[in-house]
Formats: sequence, structure tokens, C-alpha cells
Amino acid sequence: MLRNFRTLSTAALVLGFAAAHAQQGIQLNTFPTVSVADGRSTTTVTAVIRDAGGRTVPDGTRVVFNTTLGSFRENVVTTSNGIARAVLVAGGIPGMATVTATLLSGDAAPTTLEFEFVGDRKLLSTAQEFIEIVTPGAMQYTSDNLQKVISASAPDKGVSIRYRDILVTADDVQIDIPNYVLRARKARLKFGKIDKDFEELYLRLNIRKGIGTTTFTAKRIDGIGFTGRNLAFFSEDKDGNKVPAQDVERFGVVEIRGGEMVPSTTALNTPYFEFEDVSSVPSTIRAKKAIVFPRKGIQFQKAEVFVGDARVMKMPLFETNLYGNSPLVTDQFVNVNDNQLAINYPHYLSLKPGQTSLLRFRTGERYGRGTQANRGMFLDYELNWNRGDEMDGGLTLSGIGRQDWSLNARQFLRIDDRTTAFLHAEMPAGQSLFGSMGLSRQFDGFQVNLNGNMSRSWRGQRYSNQDLTLVAEKDTTKVGRLPLRLFYGLTSIYNTDSRIGAIQSGTGVYTRLQSLPLPIDKRSNLSASVTARHLSGSNSRGGGMALLGTATMTRRLSSAASVVATYDYTKDNFNDTILGNHRVSLQGYYNAGRTGLRLTGSKSLDVDRISLYGDLDYRVSDTWRLGLGYTLDRYPLSSTVSNTYLDYTFLVGYRIGWREVGLTWSRQTKRIGFQILGATLN
Repeated sequence: MLRNFRTLSTAALVLGFAAAHAQQGIQLNTFPTVSVADGRSTTTVTAVIRDAGGRTVPDGTRVVFNTTLGSFRENVVTTSNGIARAVLVAGGIPGMATVTATLLSGDAAPTTLEFEFVGDRKLLSTAQEFIEIVTPGAMQYTSDNLQKVISASAPDKGVSIRYRDILVTADDVQIDIPNYVLRARKARLKFGKIDKDFEELYLRLNIRKGIGTTTFTAKRIDGIGFTGRNLAFFSEDKDGNKVPAQDVERFGVVEIRGGEMVPSTTALNTPYFEFEDVSSVPSTIRAKKAIVFPRKGIQFQKAEVFVGDARVMKMPLFETNLYGNSPLVTDQFVNVNDNQLAINYPHYLSLKPGQTSLLRFRTGERYGRGTQANRGMFLDYELNWNRGDEMDGGLTLSGIGRQDWSLNARQFLRIDDRTTAFLHAEMPAGQSLFGSMGLSRQFDGFQVNLNGNMSRSWRGQRYSNQDLTLVAEKDTTKVGRLPLRLFYGLTSIYNTDSRIGAIQSGTGVYTRLQSLPLPIDKRSNLSASVTARHLSGSNSRGGGMALLGTATMTRRLSSAASVVATYDYTKDNFNDTILGNHRVSLQGYYNAGRTGLRLTGSKSLDVDRISLYGDLDYRVSDTWRLGLGYTLDRYPLSSTVSNTYLDYTFLVGYRIGWREVGLTWSRQTKRIGFQILGATLN
């Protein structure tokens, strides 16, 4: 604790050298956090906009939403109580979408959020899955930019790992969390028809496949001969006589497939059973029990946090984010970001499988791609519950004691094997109510989905709106022997908005043609989707014929680089003004050696709309690092006027022991900023 106190004192002294730059910031979130790429599912994206002091911006502030996959029903939305919401409609191609929110005033850096579209509704359950690890012996979690690994050891198969219907007990275990890979030695596996001891075990938990070394029954074959006129295998007994092939116990490599195992017929060219080397990571957590949510974080019981060999924290209940920017676990609590002290400290009231409650104090949060952070202080109460893929929900009271407090409740529920539902309600600042819901039911041969959103204010600027969509879609149909799938169905919409005094309703038909991934060569594939929809009804904005088309090419340039290029055509009377009809997008990644690069860009071909985000990281030596961030956003305000946000940020980082400190300079602030305790650029 003395070490923590010294760290905080040093950070506080640094704050006196410069004042925070007053700039607005945007925070993005969604519920649910994953959707199906079916061309019709909707998700509400919420943007909370605050100034440098943590206060919400005035009503009527305009926010522009954009996405690299799918589309928004309304790209430009105005705020109420500092909040703007937009409905994200799924496209027809699975993948990771980059969702962006930007202020039309240009006073805030754009904020991005990654949102996943999966190809099959069955994959939605993976967002709620967890892995449970229990051991009476030693268990530790190690994390850096490349590894997220839990290791555990206990004699006599004392380590227990449970994932859905898979149970493994072993002497030594290591789990590569992002890849769902389990490696074990002297293990026993119970999975489907398998209940067997393994000397070594490799298992991909999420795809339920793996290999291992164990004993198995196989035919002993000493030769081939004729039995009468038939050719047959035979064995030789102890006297050398030929007898029919006999079953014998062997030891060797077996393949595990969906709860069954068969002898392996392929050579092992990959070191499947080799544990990762985690001896050089800077920070570890040691505990007796851990609950891993591979897409979110890890919950620990009886946790001890170490930096190097020094124990810096001991807590009975502890939770860490899997995807933080710093390799040091403690940096998620305290750091200095552009001269602003940032604190995010959770005090856990309860932490157990299926339920978490805590009080969280936070200040100095950084939103968006800029370096600036707000100075507002918040105390939140959070209650979360989870039952695997059956139920997931939570309740959050944020800003306790502030005038702009908010109450947020959410619930996902799998009613049965064919029915799922979600509910989301929020009360910002006690002045308005927002709610969204979704219900999906699979019938024999077709599926029905109901989605709705509503907002109503009772203080300040009065407004109300409702949005309801009902879709009935036939199950996918093959198009002959072509690699195409055909979807078609009926849709109905109803929308009211008191701010524009409009009531809209419409009913119509739609069809969607989607291709399977088409291989171009060994490293490239192409996917495409075309949706046609016709609506008719009362004052139906977006009525008539609408066409949506997407083509995406993915290419693996090397083991360290890949690129995704997308072309979108949109003609639906909703997005033409901001996005135009034609748009091209590009996402590129490179990570090898000392260099890391990520580029995301999109350009409309018929309007003045462009966005370009780039992040470059280069490690000059073991102690020095250089970083560059570039952000460009341009939207048309009219046929002759556009709004542009431009910023570029430079970072020089220096490692002191396990920690890195940094100096930054950005075009927006035009001054030097300090980064301490987890220096990062984006």
C-alpha cells in the first residue's frame, strides 16, 4: 500500500504543471453488445456527451453516427439531457463493425466502438459464456499486449476447469483466454461420451475440438490375408498362428470431436501441448478461484496482485478487464492522462459466479480518440447477474449525488430453445425515460422478430417518440448449386415523433440474397449481400423501393498483416444526405516485431464525407517507444458547407522498470501533456 501511496503522490504533483484543456467528450455503449448479420436485427447505440467538467451538453447538440458494417436509420441525432441515441440495423455480412460518433460542432474527438455481427443466431450465446477455474494450489493470471493466460497447478488432479458441459481436472493447466485454448497435463476429461485420463491434452473449448495422448482400443493388425475368397486383416497369436484382428489397448494420440474421440491419423506438426512462457510478464494476479468471461473480464476470489515479485494489493474480491491498454493490472485503477488524474476504483460488495455488486468511484475519464479527459467525479452503484447463455442483465445507478444522475436496467433472457428476449430501460437525470425491447421466436420454417424503442421526457424540452418493427422471415433457401442463400419475408413499421409532428407506418415485403464466403485465392475471400425492400403506408418515410448492397473482400497479406475492403450501396431515403449512395471502406492491420499499425477509413463517392483513423506504434528500443495517432472526420452540412474535425497526436514513451511514462502533443491542445501509469495513445 505504501508503494501505491507514493505512486499517487507523484501523479498528483505532476498535475500542477499543466491545466486540462476544456473539450467535450463522447462515450458510446450498446445493449445488446452483439447482433446477428441478418439484414434486419436492430441495436440501439447510445452516445453520452459531456464537457471537460463532466457536465452534460445542452439539448439539441447534433451527433453524427457512422458504421463500417450495417447502417443507421438516422445518421444525425440531437441530444436530450446530454444523450443521443441511434438505431443500428444489421447488414448481411458478419464481422466486426467500427461504430463512430462525432459532434457536428467539431468540438470533440470522434469516439469509436467495436460491435460484432455474427453469422448465426446460435453464436449469440457465446457473449454470455464463462470458464470457471478452481484450485487449492497455485493459480495466476498473466497479461501483456500479446498474452492473456491463466495457469494453475495442484497435485492429484486438483485443478478443476468447467466450461458449459466440459469438465477437466488436472495437475497442470494453462488457458489462453482470447482463443479459448486449454492445455493440461495429467488430466481427466469428462465431455459427452468421453470420461478418460490423458497424459497431455489440448482443447479448443468454444469449437469443442482438440487432441490428447491417452489409451484407446484399436485393432491389432499384423498382416493382410485371404479368408476363403475374401481379403481380411489378421493378427498373430503367441504361437505365430494367424487369427482375426483382435482389439488391444494402445497408447497414442487421439482426436476429440464434439464429445467423442477417435485415433489420430495425422502427424502433429504443431506444438499443441507446449505451455506458453509467461515468466517475463510484468504483472500477475494470484487467486484460488477465477470466473473468466472471454469477451469481457475475469472475476477473482482471494486475489493478490503482483508487480514483478512485489505484492502491491490483496483483495478478497477482484475483477479485471481483459482488454486494458497497460500490461500492469494496477494501472486500470489509477493513471495520469494528458495531465489529468484518472481514477476508476471498484469496491466490491459481492463477487460470485452469476452475480456481482460494487461501488465505483471514477474521475478523469477519457472519451474518444483525443488525449483530453473530463474532470467530473462520479460514484456509481453496479449490480450485474449472469447465468451463462440463459440470462444476462444488470442495474446501474450512476452519478450518485449529482444532478445528472441516471438509472439503467437491462436484461437478456433465453426463454426456451427457440425464443429469446431483451429489455433495456434508462432514466437520464430523472428527466426522461428511454426503453428498448426485442423478441425473437423461431417457428418451423420461419422466424418472427419484434423490436421496439421509445423515449419520453417530462422535464425540460418535452418530446416523445416510439419505433416498432415486426419482421417475419422464411428460413434460408439454397439457390441451386450456387454458393448463395435467399431470405425473404414480410415487414411492418410504426413510428411517431412529437418533435416533427409525424406519424409513420408502413407494411411491405423484402428479400435478401447473401453469398457464402467465396475464395479468390489461398489468402483472399469475397462476400456479398443485396437487400431489396418495398414499403407502403401512411406518411412512410423511406417508403417505396429501397436497395442495400454490400461487397467485402478480406485478404491476409502475411502472418502479420491483413486488410478488409468494403463497398456499400445505399438507397433508402434515410442516409443519402450524410453518407451518399456509394461508399468504400478499408480496414488494415499490421503487427510484427517492433511495429504496430492500424488503419480505418471510409469515403463516400457522391458526397463530401470522409473519415480516416490511423494509429502507429513503433518501439525504438526496449525502453523507448514512439506513437502517432491521426483522426480526420468530415461531414456535409449542406451542398456547399462541410464540418471537419482534424487532430494528430504524437507520443514519446519511456519505460522505467515495468512502467511506461510518456509525453504527448496534439494539434487540438497545442501543448505538451503527461502520461503516467499506463501511458497510451488510444
